[in-house]
Amino acid sequence: MLRAVATIAFILTMAYPALSDTLNVPAEFPTVESALSSATDGDTVLVAAGTYFEHGLSCFGKAITLEGDVDSEGLPAVTLDSQGLDSVLILSSNEGQDTIIRNIAFTGSTEQAPGTAVVLFHSRPTFINCTFRDNTSSIGGGVYNLNGAPRFFDCRFLNNTATWGGGYACWETGQPDHPVFMGCHFSGNTATLGGGMANLASRPVITACTFTNNTATNNGGGLYNQGTDCCPEWAGSPEIESCLFEGNHAAQSGGAIFNDLFGEPVINNSTIRNNSAEQDGSAIASIIDNIPAIGMTMLCGNNGTSTQISGSWINQGNNSIEDICPIECIGDFDDNGSVDVNDLLILLAAYQINNDGDCDGDADTDVDDVLILIQNWGICD
Repeated sequence: MLRAVATIAFILTMAYPALSDTLNVPAEFPTVESALSSATDGDTVLVAAGTYFEHGLSCFGKAITLEGDVDSEGLPAVTLDSQGLDSVLILSSNEGQDTIIRNIAFTGSTEQAPGTAVVLFHSRPTFINCTFRDNTSSIGGGVYNLNGAPRFFDCRFLNNTATWGGGYACWETGQPDHPVFMGCHFSGNTATLGGGMANLASRPVITACTFTNNTATNNGGGLYNQGTDCCPEWAGSPEIESCLFEGNHAAQSGGAIFNDLFGEPVINNSTIRNNSAEQDGSAIASIIDNIPAIGMTMLCGNNGTSTQISGSWINQGNNSIEDICPIECIGDFDDNGSVDVNDLLILLAAYQINNDGDCDGDADTDVDDVLILIQNWGICD
Protein backbone atom coordinates (compact mmCIF):
# COMPACT_ATOMS: atom_id res chain seq x y z
CA MET A 1 0.00 0.00 0.00
CA LEU A 2 2.77 2.45 0.94
CA ARG A 3 4.57 1.70 -2.32
CA ALA A 4 1.35 2.36 -4.29
CA VAL A 5 0.79 5.67 -2.51
CA ALA A 6 4.38 6.71 -3.21
CA THR A 7 4.00 5.80 -6.87
CA ILE A 8 0.78 7.80 -7.18
CA ALA A 9 2.41 10.79 -5.48
CA PHE A 10 5.34 10.60 -7.88
CA ILE A 11 3.04 10.46 -10.90
CA LEU A 12 1.04 13.46 -9.67
CA THR A 13 4.26 15.41 -9.11
CA MET A 14 5.38 14.71 -12.67
CA ALA A 15 1.97 15.56 -14.12
CA TYR A 16 1.52 18.70 -12.06
CA PRO A 17 4.88 20.35 -11.41
CA ALA A 18 5.25 22.69 -8.47
CA LEU A 19 3.85 26.15 -9.06
CA SER A 20 6.29 29.04 -9.15
CA ASP A 21 6.44 31.32 -6.14
CA THR A 22 6.91 35.06 -5.69
CA LEU A 23 9.43 35.96 -2.99
CA ASN A 24 8.87 39.51 -1.78
CA VAL A 25 11.70 41.76 -0.58
CA PRO A 26 11.64 43.13 2.07
CA ALA A 27 8.14 42.01 3.13
CA GLU A 28 9.07 38.31 3.34
CA PHE A 29 12.85 38.34 2.91
CA PRO A 30 14.93 41.12 4.46
CA THR A 31 17.54 41.18 1.69
CA VAL A 32 17.76 40.46 -2.01
CA GLU A 33 20.53 37.98 -1.25
CA SER A 34 18.35 35.91 1.09
CA ALA A 35 15.53 35.80 -1.48
CA LEU A 36 17.85 34.76 -4.30
CA SER A 37 19.29 32.00 -2.14
CA SER A 38 15.81 30.66 -1.34
CA ALA A 39 14.38 30.90 -4.85
CA THR A 40 14.03 27.87 -7.11
CA ASP A 41 13.61 27.55 -10.87
CA GLY A 42 10.56 29.46 -12.08
CA ASP A 43 10.33 31.72 -9.03
CA THR A 44 10.25 35.52 -9.08
CA VAL A 45 12.13 37.62 -6.55
CA LEU A 46 10.04 40.79 -6.42
CA VAL A 47 11.79 43.79 -4.86
CA ALA A 48 9.89 46.80 -3.52
CA ALA A 49 11.00 50.31 -4.43
CA GLY A 50 14.07 51.55 -2.60
CA THR A 51 17.86 51.38 -2.43
CA TYR A 52 19.45 48.17 -1.19
CA PHE A 53 23.10 48.18 -0.16
CA GLU A 54 24.16 44.71 -1.24
CA HIS A 55 27.03 43.21 -3.21
CA GLY A 56 28.30 39.90 -4.53
CA LEU A 57 24.77 38.76 -5.43
CA SER A 58 24.29 35.60 -7.48
CA CYS A 59 21.41 33.75 -9.13
CA PHE A 60 23.28 30.44 -8.59
CA GLY A 61 22.52 29.23 -12.12
CA LYS A 62 18.77 29.19 -11.44
CA ALA A 63 16.11 30.06 -14.01
CA ILE A 64 14.55 32.78 -11.87
CA THR A 65 13.40 36.36 -12.34
CA LEU A 66 14.79 39.21 -10.27
CA GLU A 67 12.33 42.06 -10.71
CA GLY A 68 12.01 45.50 -9.17
CA ASP A 69 9.20 48.02 -8.92
CA VAL A 70 9.08 50.89 -11.41
CA ASP A 71 8.33 54.56 -10.98
CA SER A 72 5.60 56.61 -12.67
CA GLU A 73 7.70 56.82 -15.86
CA GLY A 74 8.29 53.08 -16.01
CA LEU A 75 11.95 53.34 -14.96
CA PRO A 76 13.51 51.20 -12.23
CA ALA A 77 12.52 52.27 -8.73
CA VAL A 78 14.91 49.71 -7.22
CA THR A 79 18.64 50.43 -6.89
CA LEU A 80 21.25 47.88 -5.87
CA ASP A 81 24.30 49.73 -4.56
CA SER A 82 27.52 47.86 -3.76
CA GLN A 83 29.08 50.89 -2.02
CA GLY A 84 32.39 50.00 -3.65
CA LEU A 85 32.73 46.73 -1.74
CA ASP A 86 32.42 44.31 -4.69
CA SER A 87 30.49 43.76 -7.87
CA VAL A 88 26.75 44.12 -7.34
CA LEU A 89 25.82 41.00 -9.32
CA ILE A 90 27.99 38.09 -10.52
CA LEU A 91 26.45 35.51 -12.86
CA SER A 92 28.97 32.73 -13.41
CA SER A 93 26.96 29.51 -13.17
CA ASN A 94 25.87 29.03 -16.77
CA GLU A 95 22.70 31.06 -16.36
CA GLY A 96 20.53 30.91 -19.48
CA GLN A 97 18.10 33.31 -21.13
CA ASP A 98 15.44 32.25 -18.62
CA THR A 99 17.42 33.96 -15.87
CA ILE A 100 15.77 37.36 -16.14
CA ILE A 101 16.78 40.64 -14.49
CA ARG A 102 14.09 43.31 -14.86
CA ASN A 103 13.65 46.90 -13.62
CA ILE A 104 16.85 47.13 -11.57
CA ALA A 105 19.44 49.92 -11.37
CA PHE A 106 23.02 48.86 -10.60
CA THR A 107 25.49 51.30 -9.08
CA GLY A 108 28.29 51.68 -6.55
CA SER A 109 31.13 49.85 -8.27
CA THR A 110 34.46 51.64 -7.83
CA GLU A 111 37.93 51.13 -9.19
CA GLN A 112 38.98 49.75 -5.81
CA ALA A 113 36.30 47.04 -5.90
CA PRO A 114 37.28 43.59 -7.19
CA GLY A 115 34.92 43.85 -10.16
CA THR A 116 32.58 45.99 -12.18
CA ALA A 117 28.89 46.47 -11.32
CA VAL A 118 27.68 43.35 -13.17
CA VAL A 119 30.06 40.54 -14.12
CA LEU A 120 28.97 37.79 -16.51
CA PHE A 121 31.05 34.66 -17.07
CA HIS A 122 29.82 31.92 -19.40
CA SER A 123 26.25 33.06 -18.87
CA ARG A 124 23.34 34.14 -21.07
CA PRO A 125 20.93 36.08 -18.85
CA THR A 126 18.26 38.50 -20.07
CA PHE A 127 18.22 42.10 -18.80
CA ILE A 128 15.05 44.15 -19.35
CA ASN A 129 14.64 47.84 -18.48
CA CYS A 130 17.75 47.94 -16.32
CA THR A 131 20.08 50.86 -15.63
CA PHE A 132 23.84 50.67 -15.09
CA ARG A 133 25.03 54.04 -13.82
CA ASP A 134 27.89 55.80 -12.06
CA ASN A 135 30.22 52.82 -11.85
CA THR A 136 33.99 52.71 -12.26
CA SER A 137 36.15 49.75 -13.19
CA SER A 138 39.20 48.83 -15.25
CA ILE A 139 37.06 46.99 -17.80
CA GLY A 140 33.34 47.49 -18.41
CA GLY A 141 32.21 50.13 -15.94
CA GLY A 142 28.59 48.98 -16.05
CA VAL A 143 28.86 45.40 -17.32
CA TYR A 144 31.76 43.08 -18.13
CA ASN A 145 30.86 40.02 -20.19
CA LEU A 146 33.43 37.24 -20.48
CA ASN A 147 32.58 34.34 -22.80
CA GLY A 148 28.85 34.82 -22.60
CA ALA A 149 25.87 35.95 -24.64
CA PRO A 150 23.65 38.18 -22.50
CA ARG A 151 20.63 40.00 -23.93
CA PHE A 152 19.77 43.59 -23.05
CA PHE A 153 16.38 45.10 -23.89
CA ASP A 154 15.58 48.77 -23.19
CA CYS A 155 18.54 49.16 -20.85
CA ARG A 156 20.59 52.27 -20.04
CA PHE A 157 24.36 52.57 -19.52
CA LEU A 158 24.90 56.02 -17.98
CA ASN A 159 27.94 57.90 -16.69
CA ASN A 160 30.17 54.88 -16.14
CA THR A 161 33.96 54.94 -16.38
CA ALA A 162 36.55 52.32 -17.31
CA THR A 163 39.81 51.78 -19.14
CA TRP A 164 38.06 49.48 -21.64
CA GLY A 165 34.37 50.10 -22.35
CA GLY A 166 32.93 52.76 -20.09
CA GLY A 167 29.40 51.35 -20.22
CA TYR A 168 29.99 47.76 -21.33
CA ALA A 169 32.97 45.61 -22.25
CA CYS A 170 33.03 42.15 -23.74
CA TRP A 171 35.58 39.43 -24.38
CA GLU A 172 33.47 36.78 -26.07
CA THR A 173 35.38 34.15 -28.00
CA GLY A 174 33.58 31.87 -30.39
CA GLN A 175 30.30 31.30 -28.57
CA PRO A 176 27.43 29.67 -30.48
CA ASP A 177 25.32 32.78 -29.89
CA HIS A 178 26.27 36.37 -29.23
CA PRO A 179 25.26 39.37 -27.10
CA VAL A 180 22.12 41.24 -28.10
CA PHE A 181 21.31 44.90 -27.44
CA MET A 182 17.91 46.24 -28.46
CA GLY A 183 16.59 49.70 -27.67
CA CYS A 184 19.49 50.44 -25.29
CA HIS A 185 21.10 53.79 -24.51
CA PHE A 186 24.77 54.53 -23.85
CA SER A 187 25.26 58.09 -22.64
CA GLY A 188 27.86 60.05 -20.68
CA ASN A 189 30.28 57.13 -20.34
CA THR A 190 34.06 57.55 -20.44
CA ALA A 191 36.92 55.17 -21.19
CA THR A 192 40.40 55.08 -22.64
CA LEU A 193 39.12 52.77 -25.40
CA GLY A 194 35.40 52.70 -26.21
CA GLY A 195 33.60 55.39 -24.25
CA GLY A 196 30.24 53.65 -24.56
CA MET A 197 31.28 50.09 -25.39
CA ALA A 198 34.42 48.03 -25.95
CA ASN A 199 33.71 45.00 -28.10
CA LEU A 200 36.58 42.51 -28.08
CA ALA A 201 36.46 39.37 -30.23
CA SER A 202 32.68 39.36 -30.32
CA ARG A 203 29.77 39.65 -32.74
CA PRO A 204 27.05 41.51 -30.82
CA VAL A 205 23.78 42.40 -32.52
CA ILE A 206 23.04 46.05 -31.71
CA THR A 207 19.61 47.24 -32.84
CA ALA A 208 17.77 50.56 -32.32
CA CYS A 209 20.33 51.74 -29.77
CA THR A 210 21.70 55.21 -29.10
CA PHE A 211 25.28 56.20 -28.27
CA THR A 212 25.32 59.84 -27.18
CA ASN A 213 27.92 62.06 -25.52
CA ASN A 214 30.37 59.28 -24.67
CA THR A 215 34.10 60.02 -24.54
CA ALA A 216 37.26 58.05 -25.28
CA THR A 217 40.57 59.49 -24.15
CA ASN A 218 42.12 57.34 -26.88
CA ASN A 219 40.03 55.70 -29.62
CA GLY A 220 36.32 55.00 -30.17
CA GLY A 221 34.18 57.66 -28.55
CA GLY A 222 31.01 55.60 -28.85
CA LEU A 223 32.29 52.11 -29.67
CA TYR A 224 35.73 50.50 -29.77
CA ASN A 225 35.69 47.29 -31.77
CA GLN A 226 38.61 44.84 -31.94
CA GLY A 227 39.10 41.30 -33.18
CA THR A 228 41.93 38.91 -33.95
CA ASP A 229 42.67 36.98 -37.13
CA CYS A 230 43.34 33.66 -35.44
CA CYS A 231 39.95 32.31 -36.48
CA PRO A 232 36.61 33.63 -37.77
CA GLU A 233 34.87 33.30 -34.42
CA TRP A 234 37.36 35.72 -32.83
CA ALA A 235 36.58 38.54 -35.27
CA GLY A 236 35.32 41.86 -33.98
CA SER A 237 32.19 41.97 -36.12
CA PRO A 238 29.21 43.74 -34.53
CA GLU A 239 25.96 44.05 -36.47
CA ILE A 240 24.70 47.61 -36.00
CA GLU A 241 21.17 48.26 -37.24
CA SER A 242 19.01 51.41 -36.95
CA CYS A 243 21.26 53.04 -34.35
CA LEU A 244 22.16 56.64 -33.55
CA PHE A 245 25.68 57.81 -32.71
CA GLU A 246 25.67 61.49 -31.75
CA GLY A 247 27.93 63.83 -29.79
CA ASN A 248 30.61 61.23 -29.01
CA HIS A 249 34.27 62.29 -28.88
CA ALA A 250 37.62 60.53 -29.25
CA ALA A 251 40.81 62.30 -28.26
CA GLN A 252 42.53 60.30 -30.98
CA SER A 253 40.52 58.46 -33.68
CA GLY A 254 37.00 57.22 -34.36
CA GLY A 255 34.68 59.81 -32.87
CA ALA A 256 31.75 57.41 -33.06
CA ILE A 257 33.36 54.05 -33.90
CA PHE A 258 36.92 52.75 -34.02
CA ASN A 259 37.59 49.38 -35.69
CA ASP A 260 40.89 47.78 -34.71
CA LEU A 261 42.92 44.82 -36.04
CA PHE A 262 40.45 42.34 -37.56
CA GLY A 263 36.73 42.08 -38.20
CA GLU A 264 33.80 42.65 -40.53
CA PRO A 265 31.39 45.05 -38.82
CA VAL A 266 28.06 45.78 -40.49
CA ILE A 267 26.50 49.24 -40.08
CA ASN A 268 23.08 49.60 -41.64
CA ASN A 269 20.24 52.11 -41.64
CA SER A 270 21.90 54.23 -38.95
CA THR A 271 22.69 57.87 -38.25
CA ILE A 272 26.18 59.01 -37.24
CA ARG A 273 26.18 62.75 -36.66
CA ASN A 274 27.98 65.52 -34.79
CA ASN A 275 30.71 63.29 -33.40
CA SER A 276 34.33 64.42 -33.23
CA ALA A 277 37.89 63.08 -33.20
CA GLU A 278 41.24 64.79 -33.16
CA GLN A 279 43.30 62.53 -35.42
CA ASP A 280 41.44 60.27 -37.87
CA GLY A 281 37.83 59.48 -38.69
CA SER A 282 35.61 61.98 -36.94
CA ALA A 283 32.81 59.46 -37.46
CA ILE A 284 34.47 56.09 -38.15
CA ALA A 285 38.13 55.07 -38.17
CA SER A 286 39.28 51.59 -39.20
CA ILE A 287 42.76 50.12 -39.35
CA ILE A 288 44.51 46.95 -40.49
CA ASP A 289 41.95 44.26 -41.45
CA ASN A 290 38.89 45.47 -39.59
CA ILE A 291 36.77 46.67 -42.50
CA PRO A 292 33.17 47.79 -41.95
CA ALA A 293 30.38 47.40 -44.50
CA ILE A 294 28.17 50.50 -44.40
CA GLY A 295 24.77 50.87 -46.04
CA MET A 296 21.72 53.15 -45.88
CA THR A 297 23.49 55.31 -43.31
CA MET A 298 23.63 59.09 -42.83
CA LEU A 299 26.97 60.55 -41.71
CA CYS A 300 26.91 64.31 -41.18
CA GLY A 301 28.40 67.09 -39.12
CA ASN A 302 31.23 64.94 -37.76
CA ASN A 303 34.26 67.16 -37.30
CA GLY A 304 37.82 67.56 -36.10
CA THR A 305 39.49 65.48 -38.81
CA SER A 306 39.97 65.83 -42.56
CA THR A 307 37.54 63.01 -43.31
CA GLN A 308 34.48 61.61 -41.57
CA ILE A 309 35.48 58.04 -42.48
CA SER A 310 39.11 56.97 -42.45
CA GLY A 311 40.53 53.60 -43.42
CA SER A 312 39.05 50.94 -45.66
CA TRP A 313 35.30 50.38 -45.81
CA ILE A 314 32.77 48.66 -48.05
CA ASN A 315 30.08 50.90 -49.49
CA GLN A 316 26.83 48.94 -49.44
CA GLY A 317 24.99 51.81 -51.08
CA ASN A 318 22.42 54.48 -50.20
CA ASN A 319 24.78 56.27 -47.81
CA SER A 320 24.90 60.03 -47.35
CA ILE A 321 28.01 61.85 -46.15
CA GLU A 322 27.47 65.56 -45.57
CA ASP A 323 29.50 68.27 -43.86
CA ILE A 324 26.36 69.76 -42.34
CA CYS A 325 23.41 67.75 -41.07
CA PRO A 326 20.06 68.51 -42.70
CA ILE A 327 17.50 70.25 -40.54
CA GLU A 328 15.33 67.69 -38.82
CA CYS A 329 11.60 68.06 -38.65
CA ILE A 330 10.96 66.02 -35.53
CA GLY A 331 7.41 64.74 -35.44
CA ASP A 332 6.79 65.05 -39.18
CA PHE A 333 5.96 61.39 -39.63
CA ASP A 334 4.23 61.80 -43.01
CA ASP A 335 7.13 63.90 -44.43
CA ASN A 336 4.92 66.73 -45.65
CA GLY A 337 7.12 69.47 -44.20
CA SER A 338 4.99 70.28 -41.19
CA VAL A 339 3.93 68.81 -37.86
CA ASP A 340 0.16 68.72 -37.83
CA VAL A 341 -2.91 66.72 -36.84
CA ASN A 342 -2.02 63.85 -39.18
CA ASP A 343 1.28 63.38 -37.37
CA LEU A 344 -0.49 63.50 -34.01
CA LEU A 345 -2.84 60.73 -35.15
CA ILE A 346 0.14 58.62 -36.25
CA LEU A 347 1.74 59.12 -32.84
CA LEU A 348 -1.42 58.25 -30.94
CA ALA A 349 -1.85 55.06 -32.97
CA ALA A 350 1.65 54.02 -31.85
CA TYR A 351 1.28 55.22 -28.24
CA GLN A 352 2.80 52.63 -25.88
CA ILE A 353 2.58 50.06 -28.68
CA ASN A 354 5.68 50.59 -30.85
CA ASN A 355 8.24 53.26 -31.79
CA ASP A 356 6.43 54.63 -34.86
CA GLY A 357 5.75 57.84 -32.91
CA ASP A 358 9.21 58.15 -31.36
CA CYS A 359 10.36 61.79 -31.22
CA ASP A 360 13.10 61.65 -28.58
CA GLY A 361 15.10 58.69 -29.91
CA ASP A 362 14.42 56.35 -26.99
CA ALA A 363 12.86 53.64 -29.19
CA ASP A 364 9.32 53.91 -27.78
CA THR A 365 6.26 56.15 -28.01
CA ASP A 366 5.17 57.76 -24.75
CA VAL A 367 4.07 61.05 -23.21
CA ASP A 368 7.50 62.62 -23.81
CA ASP A 369 7.00 62.15 -27.54
CA VAL A 370 3.56 63.79 -27.38
CA LEU A 371 5.08 66.85 -25.68
CA ILE A 372 7.89 67.10 -28.25
CA LEU A 373 5.44 66.83 -31.14
CA ILE A 374 3.29 69.63 -29.71
CA GLN A 375 6.38 71.77 -29.17
CA ASN A 376 7.31 71.36 -32.85
CA TRP A 377 3.78 71.99 -34.12
CA GLY A 378 3.61 73.88 -37.40
CA ILE A 379 5.66 74.26 -40.56
CA CYS A 380 9.24 73.03 -40.24
CA ASP A 381 11.92 75.71 -40.49
